Amino acid sequence: MMDSAMDRMTRLAVSAALVLAAGAGSFLVARGGVKPYSPAAPGYRALGPADAKVTIVEFSDFECPACRVAEPPMRGILKLFDGKVRLVFKHFPLERMHHHARAAAIASECAGRQGRFWEFHHDLYDHQSEWPSEKFEERMAAYAKNAKLDEAAWKACRADPAVDAAVSADVKDGENAWVGSTPTFFINGKRFVGAMQLSERGTPWIEKELKK
Repeated sequence: MMDSAMDRMTRLAVSAALVLAAGAGSFLVARGGVKPYSPAAPGYRALGPADAKVTIVEFSDFECPACRVAEPPMRGILKLFDGKVRLVFKHFPLERMHHHARAAAIASECAGRQGRFWEFHHDLYDHQSEWPSEKFEERMAAYAKNAKLDEAAWKACRADPAVDAAVSADVKDGENAWVGSTPTFFINGKRFVGAMQLSERGTPWIEKELKK
């Protein structure tokens, strides 16, 4: 019964992402393009060589079910094109829907400042059903322990206004590119929204870009 419920939730998340992607596409056509965004991010939020021929910029929300669904295909792409692509992660918490998303982004950012962003990132997505609740602080502390963080420094970092500002800067960057839903990926500047577009169209696009 639980597996069936989770399957239904996953299907609903993917369907919602597709509807949002279609709406975003119509909006972009109406506006005639996109504003520029920056592919830059702190080094601890990037994977792959800095001089890679293909750069993937991901705007994502740790509490977003559709973002969790997109994790396996993204990890598959990184494995398939190991050493040939660079992934840059950008925070884009959808706070009106996901009330713990900004706090999770800040917690991950502080893990990153100790060189453990990706360990924390993976725990947040792999255990997404556990932490958006009254157990939020308990689960964050557990993930910090898993990542072998200096807990005192991590807690102090979470209270630093500069970290909150860094998350806000990513959100503003996404808004400049008219990101309206998560996850949104830009692969060498081309937009892909959601797990299905990433899986079905992202890989051929990467292969095309690598042949240039």
